[in-house]
Amino acid sequence: MIRLRILSAAFLAFSLISPSGAQVVSPVISKAGQVDATDLQSLVSGIYAQSRARSPREKAEAIWRFFLTDGRFVKPGFWYHIAGWAYEEPLGEVLDPVKLLNSYGFGLCYHIAPLLSAVWDAGGFEDARVWFLTGHTVAEVYYDGAYHYFDSDMMGYDTLGAGPLKERPVASVHQIELDGSIILAKMAGPKTVDATAVDNPWYPADVRAGAIDGLARLFTTTDDNWLFAFRRYPQGHSMGFVLRPGEKMTRYFHPESRQLYYLPYKFGGSKWLEFPQEIAEYKIRTAEGPRSQKDDRGWATGRIDYRPAVPNSQKFVIAMPCPYVVIDAQFSLTVNLPGAGDALVVETSVDGGRYWTLAGSLNGPFHGPWSAAPAVIERSEGGRLTAVSGSYGYLVLLTKRGNARRDASAIRDLELTTRFQLNPRTLPELTPGHNELEYRTAKDMRIELPVGADRLTLFAAKTVNFRYSGAKGQGFVINEKSSPGEVVFAVAAEDGADLTGFDAGGRFLDLSGGLAPDKLTAEVRRVEPWPAKSAPPQAASISWSTSLSGPYRPIWTYDPHLTWKDGQPIGHTLRWPEVDRHVRGLPAGTRRVFVRYRIQGIAIDDFRLAAIRPSGRAATPIEITHLWRDEGVERSYIQHVEPSVTSLKYAIDLPAGRSVANEALILESAAVSRTGTSK
Repeated sequence: MIRLRILSAAFLAFSLISPSGAQVVSPVISKAGQVDATDLQSLVSGIYAQSRARSPREKAEAIWRFFLTDGRFVKPGFWYHIAGWAYEEPLGEVLDPVKLLNSYGFGLCYHIAPLLSAVWDAGGFEDARVWFLTGHTVAEVYYDGAYHYFDSDMMGYDTLGAGPLKERPVASVHQIELDGSIILAKMAGPKTVDATAVDNPWYPADVRAGAIDGLARLFTTTDDNWLFAFRRYPQGHSMGFVLRPGEKMTRYFHPESRQLYYLPYKFGGSKWLEFPQEIAEYKIRTAEGPRSQKDDRGWATGRIDYRPAVPNSQKFVIAMPCPYVVIDAQFSLTVNLPGAGDALVVETSVDGGRYWTLAGSLNGPFHGPWSAAPAVIERSEGGRLTAVSGSYGYLVLLTKRGNARRDASAIRDLELTTRFQLNPRTLPELTPGHNELEYRTAKDMRIELPVGADRLTLFAAKTVNFRYSGAKGQGFVINEKSSPGEVVFAVAAEDGADLTGFDAGGRFLDLSGGLAPDKLTAEVRRVEPWPAKSAPPQAASISWSTSLSGPYRPIWTYDPHLTWKDGQPIGHTLRWPEVDRHVRGLPAGTRRVFVRYRIQGIAIDDFRLAAIRPSGRAATPIEITHLWRDEGVERSYIQHVEPSVTSLKYAIDLPAGRSVANEALILESAAVSRTGTSK
């Protein structure tokens, strides 16, 4: 069955206030000597510089040490261990490294292992891979002709042979599978370790609990050890955002209130439930938010406040993108509805305008301030789920009815506020003494396009022989019968601007062994094996064209034949490739491209698309404001940046020996004094 539908953005039927035109694109503030987590390349460069790592072994270990979960062993304690809080529907446990770095900064082994793999890949290593050991997920990196296992979650690694510790090779997962004494021989007693045989820290919780033998069994019980044979992590998200005239982003170093955080909910097919579970034994209470159980590390929140110019249109849409995971939103305005037949309706959408959810409605006569908020989908003991929670941006649709349709004064003083969650350890932290800071912006704007695998016909320009197979809130797209399946998406900027490039990717699944990803655990779940053994050979590809009819240029093709860099074939493999491709340098005047996914005997449960367009020239200057407390007294520094400036260095000097508490970093498109000032 063939379905054909050319989709421009669903909201182009209305007036659109979008993140395009004249604005500042992806402003970043970084501090010299502090790791910049904006993207993986900046992060790994900072880790190498801090550690002064030179050799492959030093670099691999520096990345491992940076992500150790216990703040006693490394500062600033970037990552900590907590269950249940790094989860987003519909895919479940968050595995995107950029999301984990910037919105979270915490998680369990199945979060940190793909993150380690991603950073090793960004750090120039030839390969890195992830293992699922049924009870624990681990990562290893390839250098010096072999794989080496490092565990930031349980905080340890094991060496082989004798001699100086740092000169001994680090063991691989496969080597420990074959010989559990690689771990066990490091013990001097049931709860003591030979300090000369290990690097500190070495599985401190397991040593303390007398559980090292259990750790060894995880590896040596090989029947349930599974290697992710391809890249385990997606690369569909970036921290790019735009700062439009009238827009302000405030990022705090702490929560605005202890009750404000992103509370994940899971969908089981019929109802929504809180995902985090309270565990009295480990003092985990949902009401306390995603804080560390070991120390005072926690999360932070931020907000985007936007005051757009209001068009005199019956309907208009405001795009509210956010690089961080959204907690909630609020819309305030002054409304003038003179007659009983006048009305104002506010709706939100998180899927590009395919589906709208009522946020609020107001009937006349009415004059004065009014506010609305995204609909509440579920209320529970720990909080609530709204129509925008867990997203990375949304649309707001305002519709005037009655005589107000033609009244320019019906809506005034419109302000939209989005609250989000962030990892405060990613912010440039002022300290006593000399602080060197740098401001920079991007040349291109990246616009992520939403795609729902369970509703492909709403997003696709063309579908052929595709079917969604799902149950209990989990599922994937497969080709029907034995014929190949095909789906094509139109990728364009929301305002029809020229494109300079695009990103395309997804998660492909070999389900022939009856195993599929489990969104609740990031592990595996049993499914009916598919396809039948008599089916044609498996095939999958991604290609693109400037025309729906083609011709199409391939950018990825599935290769089922595995190669083994270390010459050690692994029998238990999960063939679920995460694919991300980046196409740049499109011909001048390209306003739309078509991306085609083809599968036969291979499923897909995640489609990732993004349009890349030029940023244009910023129209207004911006203010950078640093807020902190010096010995309890509020202080601030304001740096003015002209619209033409794309890179700027400045410094903030604080008295030595003082107690400094960072409060917030604010970016605002506003005209202020032309020099940096502090007060």
